[in-house]
Amino acid sequence: MRTALSYLVAARRCEIDELGSLARTCDLIRVVSELVHRLQHERGVSNLFLASKGQQYAELRAQRIAATDTSHQAVLQLLDPEDNTAQFSGGARLYTKIALALHALDELQALRQSVSRLQCNPEANTERYKKLVNVLLALIFEAADVAVDPDISRLLIALFHLMQGKEFAGQERATGGAAFAAGCIGNEQKQSLEFLIEMQDQALQRFESFAGHLNREWQALQASMPLAELQGMRRSLLDSREGKLNRALSDQWFSCCTLRMDELHNVEMHIASVLQQLCRDKTSKLQHELDAQEQVLPAFDDPEAFSPLAAFTTQVSPESLRADSEQGTVGPHLTQAVVDMLQVQSARLQTLTEELAQVRTSLDERKLIERAKGILMTHRGLDEESAYRFLRRSAMDHNRRIAEVAQSVLSLSEVLPGIQKPE
Repeated sequence: MRTALSYLVAARRCEIDELGSLARTCDLIRVVSELVHRLQHERGVSNLFLASKGQQYAELRAQRIAATDTSHQAVLQLLDPEDNTAQFSGGARLYTKIALALHALDELQALRQSVSRLQCNPEANTERYKKLVNVLLALIFEAADVAVDPDISRLLIALFHLMQGKEFAGQERATGGAAFAAGCIGNEQKQSLEFLIEMQDQALQRFESFAGHLNREWQALQASMPLAELQGMRRSLLDSREGKLNRALSDQWFSCCTLRMDELHNVEMHIASVLQQLCRDKTSKLQHELDAQEQVLPAFDDPEAFSPLAAFTTQVSPESLRADSEQGTVGPHLTQAVVDMLQVQSARLQTLTEELAQVRTSLDERKLIERAKGILMTHRGLDEESAYRFLRRSAMDHNRRIAEVAQSVLSLSEVLPGIQKPE
């Protein structure tokens, strides 16, 4: 019985260690979220700088770059390989995403230089920043996918979808800003805006489905966002006759979109704080239970003092258990308590496993869609937006879910020659 209890204690210690790693991962997610926000601001101002041919926004751009660098340093400090405490949950999968993110960030200086030298246009600049942000979002997604606690995983998924929605909002800001600055908008730009608006709505709906008790605060916050102004300016873009726009609205559009993105970022930071507190609360509870289990261990030092079989046939009262523990004796009361601990922990872990499987369904569907998009992009020459539209249109035509269509694309790739499923 002592051996069983020893492993029960060891299991609880493992849970605490896993939560500790998960807490550090949540710290990483917080600083990465801040970095993404700063990069989005830097991208927006860089586009204005490029649209003005370098004649305006240079000072503001320098401020945005400095803010990004501060956030970048915070990420690097947390990822310092010489800090032995910097262990994160997820193992090789998450560490690979971290390595990819660091590699992508190494290209940031070259990206900035091309903007300073006016060697790219706003559209190309948006695409380069988009790729960098997407690498960081993939890190957030991986953290949510490998989290071992369903409550924390659920919040990480909510955070990922919120950040993804904000990234689509940033791309909308860039696309609409370029159109207003040019004084005209073409059909291709209109289609891109419609796509980005739809993707925002989908991402924010998924966020709401995982936000749980945070939804009340989310609804209150939305009331303070400039949504009515945004909708009006969207109509100006999408309903414009002959594609003509009022150039004077460029700054208003940019300010409106930026204010909304700042509000969304406040929600991100709140979720990050909730995650950190949740890790602390869960760790404290597990530590309390571990302390109680460890107090029982010394009572089992004498293997002759009890009969294990009696543990399964004797009912235990709190008073007798307390007496056994205080007297340091091992009898049927104390051994029954160990059996109860084993049963309770086994049932709890099974429940956690089932809840975690349910939470990850959304992530599994996204993986299917991303892999199917990759196949379409590679073998049909589509860009990411067109690949998604193909999946969406096929789903609507056949009255199926997009994830089901994506699974069909993956299944087809297995039997067609020359097509391989992406890893």
